[in-house]
Order: sequence, then C-alpha cells, then structure tokens
Amino acid sequence: MGQRLIGKRALVTGAASGIGRAAALRFAEEGARVALVDVDAHGLDDVRREIGSDGTVYVADVSDEEDIGKATRDFARSAGGLDVVVANAAVDLIGEDDRVDRLELSVWQRTVDVNLTGTFLTCKHGIRELLRSGGGSVICTASPTGMYGGSPGADAYSASKGGIFGLVRVMAADYAAENIRVNAVVPGFTDTPMVSRFISDRSARERIVGTVPMGRPGTAEEVASMMCFLASEEASYATGGYFVVDGGMTAI
Repeated sequence: MGQRLIGKRALVTGAASGIGRAAALRFAEEGARVALVDVDAHGLDDVRREIGSDGTVYVADVSDEEDIGKATRDFARSAGGLDVVVANAAVDLIGEDDRVDRLELSVWQRTVDVNLTGTFLTCKHGIRELLRSGGGSVICTASPTGMYGGSPGADAYSASKGGIFGLVRVMAADYAAENIRVNAVVPGFTDTPMVSRFISDRSARERIVGTVPMGRPGTAEEVASMMCFLASEEASYATGGYFVVDGGMTAI
C-alpha cells in the first residue's frame, strides 16, 4: 500500500463490517486517521484493534441526527478537522423487503431512514466540518439497484439507493466552489455479510454471478480501493461522478 492519505482525517459509517470495514482499514494503511462509526459496538472494536491508534470508535445510528451529529463533531474536534466523509452505512432487509403491493410501511421506512436519510445526515454534519477545514471529499455508497430495475422485490432498497444518485449530483454542484468533491461508488455483487445469504446459496450465487461478465463476486477490498482513490488528491478533478465497481454487471 502507498501513503496517499497521510494527514487526512476520515469518517467512515458502516465501518464494523463489509465495505465500510475494508475502507476504514485501507484508509488507515494509507496514512489516514479514521473515525469508525456503526451501531455494532463489537464489530467496531474488532476493526479498531486491527487499525490501532489511528482508529477511533463511535457507536452511532446514522438515522439518528443527534447520534451522527455528535460523532462527527467529536471526531473533528479531537482530530483538528475533517477531510473525508464516507457515507456507507446501509441495511438490506432481505425477506422483508418486497414489491410495493406487499411492502410493509415499517420496512420501507426503516430502509429509507438508514440508507437515504442516514446518508443525508452523515453528509449534512460531515460537510459542515469539511467547510470548516477548507474542503475535502465526500463518498457515498450507491448501488446498481438504484440505477436499474435489476432486483425485483427489493423495492424499498432500490428506491433508497436511487435517491443517493440524485443527492450526490446536487451536492457536487452545491459545494464544488468550496473545494468539496462529492462522488458515488457503485459496488456490484460484492462478497460482504449483507449478501451472505446469496453467497452461501449455490444456485442463487450462480444465478447472480451469471450476470457478471467477470464471472465472480467482487470483494470489499476492491470497492475500498476505489474509495481510497476518491479520497486522495489523485481524484482532485473528480466530482459528481458515479464510480462503478461491479465486474461489468451494468455494462451489459
């Protein structure tokens, strides 16, 4: 690994597992000081042990403004500012999400609260700190389900992720003049705990992998590599973009 993020102060939500964990670890390897935010205290402690002194744990729910606001402010205060915000935390209520005529309002609301409102709140409080620090990078985790109707029966999840694309584009326009870049990373079928049900089911795995030109699931580390690029100065002219990491799934 290089040292592309030396001196950077980064906040990563959903950092206890999956893509968030991989991003937090990669950022620390690249020299960043990292705030690890999640509702899973035990998972955060595990990641903190791997990172060492460059990781700080905040047990917080991104759908709760007081929680995420306090975590962001506290980290920025202790680190002397903030340079990178990764709004990654999400839920996928598999087995409860459904097509709209069968979808319970509570499932819709919980999904939107975490995935879309949680992204908004993370960006709201994160960008306030970026403005104080003179700029930085915002990275939001989106999904192909928000671009295409490729996940029938996952209507709440698809809608929540679709909203992220619009939010990223307008924030990119809002803050470009203030040295804040805003981009979306779009992972495809990635081997993380969120999709473990499909990974472990051979027939389901083969069906999904059959739609991926590269013929395999992605890894969380591959997505984290894209996030690291967007967090670094190498991406200094990239804003308002959708950076796809999906093995070619959306190319066909």
